[in-house]
This record gives sequence, structure tokens and C-alpha cells, in this order.
Amino acid sequence: MLPVTQEVLRRLEPAAVGDDRIPANWTLQQPVAALARAMSADRAVLYIFSETSAGPGISEAIAWHEGKLLYGPSGTCDLEIDFEPGYHLAPHDSAVNAGLRAIGVKATDDRDEYAVVGLTRHRMTDDWLKG
Repeated sequence: MLPVTQEVLRRLEPAAVGDDRIPANWTLQQPVAALARAMSADRAVLYIFSETSAGPGISEAIAWHEGKLLYGPSGTCDLEIDFEPGYHLAPHDSAVNAGLRAIGVKATDDRDEYAVVGLTRHRMTDDWLKG
């Protein structure tokens, strides 16, 4: 996992394009997508964004394997009020969980893919850096 902080964003090539299918109004950022696509040369790489507010939220995901699109871009929301162009309403299956399945993560009887890989461990990106 590579948490994307403001410092990481500043170091990336601002004009880099990871995939022109990512809608311009989404939170997924092209320079990060370009890095993720490059990292996928010999592996599967998933780039995700997730934001929640006391439960409901939005998520975006795109994955590559060997530099080729494997999944997405996909955007989901739990509530109709959060619709963005290109999103679909999916209160029980987020784009992140679907993206994790695409790279081989399997849910268990009591935990979804998000929990299986430990993404529930911290709420904020900066918290991952503190351990």
C-alpha cells in the first residue's frame, strides 16, 4: 500500500495521464493513476479512493495488470445524493471492494474485501503513515 499524501502528489509529474477513461471530475488523479499503471508492469495494482461520512460514502477504483486495464474505472455511492457523473448506486458493493476482487482479494463470511486487506485499520490517509 502506498498512501497518497499531498507531498507524494507534489512529487509526481502533473501532466502524466494514467488512463483517459477516468472522468475529470472524479477524485482519482491522473498522475497517481500513471504511477499505478507503471507499477503494474509485473503485478496487479489497484488505485482507490474512498470517502465516508458516518457510514455512507463514495468510492472510486481502477486497476491494471502488466500495464493493461484490469478493472474500472468504477465509481460508486451509497446514497443517491452523492451521485457523480459515471457513478452508480451500489450501497452493498463499493467500487473498492469490486476492485479488490479484481486483483484476487476474497471476502470472508464476516468481512468484506476492504476489511480483509486491513483498510479499516485507519480512517485517514495520514494515519497510515503514523503506523
